[in-house]
Amino acid sequence: MSANFAIAEEVRREGGLLGPDALLERLREVVRRSPAERTELVYIGGRSDLTRYAASTVTQNVSEVGARLWVRVANGQRLGVASVNSADPDAWVEAAKRAHELSLRQPPNPHFTDFAPKASYERVETFVEATARTTPPARAEALVRAFQRADQAGRELSGTFQTSVGEVAVVNSNGVEAYQPLTGAYLKVVAMPKGASANVVAGLAMADGFSRDISQINVERIAEEAMETSARCETVKEIPVGTYDVILKPPCVAEILQWLSFIAFGSRAYLEGSSFLAGKLGQKLLGENVTLYDSFNEPEVGSLPFDFEGTPKRKLTLIERGVAKGVAFDRLDAHEAGAESTGHAGPPGSGFGAIPWNLCMEPGDASLDEMIQSCERGLLVERFHYLNGFLDPPKAMMTGMTRYGTFYIEDGRIKHAVPNLRWLDSMVRAFSQIQRVGRERVVCTDDAGGTFYQLVPALYVKDWQFTGQTG
Repeated sequence: MSANFAIAEEVRREGGLLGPDALLERLREVVRRSPAERTELVYIGGRSDLTRYAASTVTQNVSEVGARLWVRVANGQRLGVASVNSADPDAWVEAAKRAHELSLRQPPNPHFTDFAPKASYERVETFVEATARTTPPARAEALVRAFQRADQAGRELSGTFQTSVGEVAVVNSNGVEAYQPLTGAYLKVVAMPKGASANVVAGLAMADGFSRDISQINVERIAEEAMETSARCETVKEIPVGTYDVILKPPCVAEILQWLSFIAFGSRAYLEGSSFLAGKLGQKLLGENVTLYDSFNEPEVGSLPFDFEGTPKRKLTLIERGVAKGVAFDRLDAHEAGAESTGHAGPPGSGFGAIPWNLCMEPGDASLDEMIQSCERGLLVERFHYLNGFLDPPKAMMTGMTRYGTFYIEDGRIKHAVPNLRWLDSMVRAFSQIQRVGRERVVCTDDAGGTFYQLVPALYVKDWQFTGQTG
């Protein structure tokens, strides 16, 4: 079992949490009452609180308390999956019965051997009581200070400020009992000139931040970052489309890696042959300054120490100095590949197989200013928008647009903002042409629960292919 976590009764009750003792006992009872030969349960529950604001005014506070249970059962090698959005143990038992009935109608799965065996898990600090206790007035008070600063700067702010508290548990008939509580805080700030339409491009900028600990969300600093970018991109000049060096801020890198989690580093993509790693493990595929790995416990952030099968997670190296080293596996896909589970199973019944949930990139030694100063002609890109990685997965070909600030660089200096641009490029090519890697890493996610995130630096990439202007 995961290490026990002490959760104050008030926090547990207000957060919609059952707590480790009560939750695990309820799940054990479902396993005992399940009619199947073997049973596996995955529970996710908790509370999310969201403050929305627009034109530097808080407009809405919403709260959602929810719980979901997935049941996977096995009768021989016949598997059945059912789920229910409920915290009622009787509904859980009914879901186990439905999964049992479904399994009897399924053909045997030749890659199923058994559910995960009983294990112990590393303790990861992912729960901060101050975050769980954050109230709407507290979020609003922090935002008001940013609104006042924005008014002085001739800007208006819009966005969301979200806090969450939750718990995840996995129990099966082999004795697996895994439990982890989570908190998270996520702030999104969009800045624009005062009185401007939300449809404008010039002067529209965004900044955000995530932490398990609400005290680490510096609202004024994040708002200031958005406002500074907004001021820089208020005057826009067109440039010819074509090939430019690019300096990608961490949110751009995170979006690329999020796509690569599914189309390159996941078990199904690998087994189906659509991943650019398929059949090429051990080969040098990317630049020597690229090391990518999945890790649930980095100094900057922690996550679940187990996957949704109850297998203990471990650090998984995917790319080491450009060389393909591995992919993520759950138990079923590992058996098909003749490998072992790496502890990256998704919820039962998910169609994408195992993927890296916490994809990290090794930092380099360059600051953002040093990257800009070393660029003779290129673009600084704040963020991407509408990425599509399904164009040609074996080449990791992607397309997307720039958004919230794109700036022309000449002779080591930012000259002016440019319109949003569409691009088309192979990430295998791009990640073989990285000139410099940033030394500061940023946690990138838009999920206050923080179970799926990327930890990444900025990158300077040679010869990025831009194909058109979008606005």
